[in-house]
Amino acid sequence: MRNRMRRMVKEIVRHLEDRVQPHTDLILIVRKPATTMSLKEMEKSVIHVLKKAGLLK
Repeated sequence: MRNRMRRMVKEIVRHLEDRVQPHTDLILIVRKPATTMSLKEMEKSVIHVLKKAGLLK
């Protein structure tokens, strides 16, 4: 399950790469409830967190 979550998050961040502030390292911690999320739900959640942190252009 952990590897699946890691692959999902990597794919989401890869798609958002051009929107994330340059020279930024991301550390994303995936909590237990995320294991039941679809890729779209996870993407929406990651975008929300990045916007809240001010890391999206």
